Amino acid sequence: MAKKKRDLEFYYLIILFLSGMGAIFYSIIWGDKTIDYEAVLQQNLPGVTAIEKTIGTQRAYKVEAAGEKYYAVCDSAVGYQSRIEVMTIVGSAGSVVKAVVTKHGETPIFFERLYTQKLFERFEGLSVREPIYLGGASGYSGDLDNRETDNYIDAITGSTLSSHAVAESVNKSTAYVASQFFNTHWDNPYDRFQFTVKDLAMMMIYLIALAAAYLKKLVRFRLWLLLASFAVMGFYVKRFIAVSNLFSLITLQIPRLTDLGWYVLIIGALGFIVLLGKNMYCAWICPFGAVQEALNKVSGFKSWGISPQTIKRMKLVAPTLLWLAVMLGTFLGDYGTLDYQPFSALFLFKAVWVMWLMLPVFIFISLFISRFYCQFFCPVGFLLTLLNRWRNKGVRACQQIRVQMGNHWKSSKG
Repeated sequence: MAKKKRDLEFYYLIILFLSGMGAIFYSIIWGDKTIDYEAVLQQNLPGVTAIEKTIGTQRAYKVEAAGEKYYAVCDSAVGYQSRIEVMTIVGSAGSVVKAVVTKHGETPIFFERLYTQKLFERFEGLSVREPIYLGGASGYSGDLDNRETDNYIDAITGSTLSSHAVAESVNKSTAYVASQFFNTHWDNPYDRFQFTVKDLAMMMIYLIALAAAYLKKLVRFRLWLLLASFAVMGFYVKRFIAVSNLFSLITLQIPRLTDLGWYVLIIGALGFIVLLGKNMYCAWICPFGAVQEALNKVSGFKSWGISPQTIKRMKLVAPTLLWLAVMLGTFLGDYGTLDYQPFSALFLFKAVWVMWLMLPVFIFISLFISRFYCQFFCPVGFLLTLLNRWRNKGVRACQQIRVQMGNHWKSSKG
């Protein structure tokens, strides 16, 4: 009977996996909405009389409207979890008239802030004859830093990644307009590689975790490293793996190397699994796991007894919630549904109202059940553990094949 239940759970997970991946690939291949760019131009420029698409791979247009000439260019950059495409409209005087988002898949609660705080209006009037820098974006390419210029906008606090992607998209477009129509060329600051103190701090956390995989004596300091990660990754760097990051990797919406932090975060965690066969991120680095484990140890409360049968059933909650989020995102055409984790509420102080309600519940129960959220609800933990299990099974299978081939070769030789 127990074997039958294990089989049912196995097939249940297989069905979730295959249908979920099918939904994602469907959205990639067939679910992408076709944008009527000429209609976008007519909506944003009154009195359009002529639209001419320029020759070349760049999506660019020459437009005549109300007796004036305009240039419109579409380009994109990767934000928090998706590629953001922006149409930048430039007037004949060489100034930005409008910046209009034509496509994105960002988390609504974060992206909506760009509209409510009027990020797009800030581009209006800025010149295409020099880069448009991004203020308040220390550590990101294109940061204003201490440059003496009025050609900049300020990033939206708490939505810096999305703000940066929008600014990068606009700069790609203005650089094209400047070179093609105003005989002006400048180096795009968003193409420059950045290495910051925050990147170094992340790398140090990962390097210590790497050392712990080889030096068993470091295990006794594991809780201290988790607390350091809680402070560094959670509140200083403000970066942690969310399922939306893994989704962007699956859909190949990967930022350029100018965003070094993304590569340290994601490639580092996956590198531990591929090279070491260990999920070091969850065990040694995750800042939300750190706060749960630390509170559990400090509280000293007696652990709630949960039967193995109940634990086995509860382990299915994380993949089920993830499947529901993927299917709902496919149905709605908006994968903001994947952002249902409590990380942003705790570390960024922004989340949907459900997460604000659930955060204290997860924290409270973690006093009695160590890493309660991690064990039963976290989609990232589930996915990384699954990948780690597959990797180790694959390695063992390869080793068995190699041994069998070696034995066969010896017997045939003898």
